Amino acid sequence: MKKLSLIVIATLLGAGMCLAQSISLPAPEKTGGKSTLETLWNRQSGTEFSERMLSDQDLSNLLFAAIGVNRENGKLTSPTASNKQEIRVFVFTAEGVCEYLNAENSLRPVVQGDHRDLVAGRQGWVKTAPVILLMVADEKKFGGSDERSTVVMGVDAGIVSENINLFCAGAGLVTRPRMSMDTQAIKELLRLDETQTPLLNNPVGYAR
Repeated sequence: MKKLSLIVIATLLGAGMCLAQSISLPAPEKTGGKSTLETLWNRQSGTEFSERMLSDQDLSNLLFAAIGVNRENGKLTSPTASNKQEIRVFVFTAEGVCEYLNAENSLRPVVQGDHRDLVAGRQGWVKTAPVILLMVADEKKFGGSDERSTVVMGVDAGIVSENINLFCAGAGLVTRPRMSMDTQAIKELLRLDETQTPLLNNPVGYAR
């Protein structure tokens, strides 16, 4: 497992390399950001982003906030029903798509190329975000596919999205939670089966 900067990751993805190995991120920071009340006062949805890519550290902190492991027993920053941990997070950038592996705090390259348009749909502003986080629910991991299970998985994905929203508000980043996307095209791109469903996404970036 390599530890590389996002610039190097982008170069390798663009060259079609490193798709078989995970890439470690810096350890998430334990201090910093605004207080809880300041964060809540600052929380808002935005649609304008700087073109600047997130730093390795900010990306690591962001993904940790989303579904990071924060205890030795493997439990996460975002609670899930019965600790199923069925929500997966994929990172879309201009260079490619990676999956966040929270147990290792690393990125697993999935596909190269800019596929942010599949998440953006008709909202072109989404493609200007340097990073888009996609939440995917895995029914197999959850252990159910009935109507109640579907609702609960949606709730769990919403909790992950809210963690992202609050982290961004506290760290000075811009984001907006969304449901719109080309779900079928994304499933084909990521080679997801019928039990794995994209539910929500959060474009993220620095303020312009």
